[in-house]
Formats: sequence, structure tokens, C-alpha cells
Amino acid sequence: MAGISIVAQGVLLSGAAWAAANPRLVTDTVTVWTNPFDPEIATYASQAGLSDRGRFLLAASLPQILPAPRFEEVCGTATPGIGVLGCYTRDDGRIHLYDVTDPDLSALEPVVAAHEMLHAAWDRLTAEERDALVTPLESAFGALGPEHELVERIAGYEQRDPASRIPELYAIIGTEVAGSDGDGLGSILEQHYAEYFVDRSRVVALAGQVQSLFVALEQQLLQLAGRIDELSARINSEQAAYGADSDVFLADLARFDERASTPGGYRSQSVFLADRAALVERQDALRERRDGTNALVDEHNALLVDLTALNAEAAALNQAINVEANPLDETAEPSQGDID
Repeated sequence: MAGISIVAQGVLLSGAAWAAANPRLVTDTVTVWTNPFDPEIATYASQAGLSDRGRFLLAASLPQILPAPRFEEVCGTATPGIGVLGCYTRDDGRIHLYDVTDPDLSALEPVVAAHEMLHAAWDRLTAEERDALVTPLESAFGALGPEHELVERIAGYEQRDPASRIPELYAIIGTEVAGSDGDGLGSILEQHYAEYFVDRSRVVALAGQVQSLFVALEQQLLQLAGRIDELSARINSEQAAYGADSDVFLADLARFDERASTPGGYRSQSVFLADRAALVERQDALRERRDGTNALVDEHNALLVDLTALNAEAAALNQAINVEANPLDETAEPSQGDID
């Protein structure tokens, strides 16, 4: 009995020493054990391909999905053109997720949850572990090239908080940047992220799905706007030319009428008929030009209707991701009616 008691006491002492050396892990474990994991967020974890460790950190951060007003109170940081969809508050170690309700953007929610989980992971790394990741992260970021959309996003983060560059690179690269052939992101990063993901390609694919949706919409908007601008310039040019040619025609028609109504103005019937036929031909040509330009006006105005609808769709999607965006101009000239 004495021997057993000594062993048990040793185990207790050893456990206490371990707990003292790992207070954050103890706190996380107690938090996970004593708080149910939101089933919806658990689904996000599965969709994002999180490992047991990734799910543990997500659950330990007591994630909550918040409606817009409450989310703004907690995460705030309104910046034009940038949608804040989640935040990790270091003071209490919690993850807050914006309630994305648009079904077309359902793929976004697991990405944001995984992104914020990586912020929680970063918060738990030692200074030495963070320092070891700086060069691989910068290398992976540089490999994307200067035209990659992430360049502008990181610049936006840095503008708000210069210290956010590396933590944001850590969370974004881990959830949005696919590994290439061979070494992927680099063995250091891939091995590191493997602690938090059983299959990181899942979350990257979801991020790409959402990105493709916005890229396609932007391309449609730009194509529509470009065609409208092209039509506007062409219509204005044709209307100006039509007006000038019409004035010349009306002047020539007036001279013809005056000559025809003046006794002896035309001494030859053949000349009269030839002049009259030429004027009729010019009039028909002008009418044809007018009808062609009016068809362009109709196309232009129909495209404006399409642009208005597409802008509304873009505005709805932007609102769904907590962004206020400026729509493309819907008032481009000409919206006037037909040429008379």
C-alpha cells in the first residue's frame, strides 16, 4: 500500500509540474471539455479539412457566429472596400465570425473559420517558432508575384496595423494559397500547416471557389461597362455626323425645291429627275443611318438595364461579405431616345 501511495503521489506531482509548464494548454483543454462545440462551426471545421489539433484550437477559442450589428461591435474596423468577416480577439482568445447568409457564399464560412483558427494557433506559438516562419512566409508571398490580389490585401492590413503583416500572411497563405508541384509552399510551411489540417487543399479549394465567383462577376461588370462606353462613343459620333449631314441635305433640298418651283429653274426634265433621284437616295441613306444609330441606342439602354441588375447583384454579394462597394457607373450617356 505504501508503495502504491508513493507512485500515485509521484504521478500527481508530475502532472502538476506539467500543468504549471503548459498553462495555456490546460486552459484550452478545460475550455473544450466544458463548452459544447457549435454543430454549425464543427461542420465548417470538417469542410475546411481541419485536423484534430485544428478543431481543438477552433473549439478552444469559443467561436461564435454573430449578426452584423453585434459583429461590428466586437470586430469593427470598417475600411472602404474591405470586408471584415472574422476576428480573433487576443484579450479573451475568442473567435468571432460574421454571419454570412447568402447561399452563394456558403463556401466562405469554413475558410474564415480556418483563417481565424490559424490566428489562434499563431497566438500560441513561441517567439522562436514565429521567427522561424517569417522567411518561409515571405518567400511564399513573394512567389505569388506583384500582380496577385493578395499584394493589395496585405498592404491594406499593413496600413491599418504594420505589425499585422506576418500574422495575416500566416493565416491567409495557410487557407488560400495552394501548394505547387514539388515542394508546395516549402517543406517548412507544409509541415507546419499539416499540424492543423488533414487536407489543406479543401480549404484552399473553398477559397478559390469564392474568389472565382467574384472574379467572374467583376469581369461581367467590366465587359458590360466597356461595351456601354464603346456604344456611347459610337452613338455620339454617329449622331454628330448625322446632324451635320442632315443639315447639308436639308439645305440642298431647300435649294432643289426653290429651283423646281421657279419658272425656268429646270430646263431639262432629265436633269430635274436626276437631281430629285439623288436627293431621294441621300434621304434614304440618312434614314438608314438614323435607324442604325437608334438600334445602337436601344442596345445601349438595354445594357444599362443589365448593368443596373448586375450592380445590384454585386452590391448584394458585397453586403453579404460586409463590404460597401462603389457600383460601376450606370448613367453613362447616351440614355436619350431615338433620333427623329
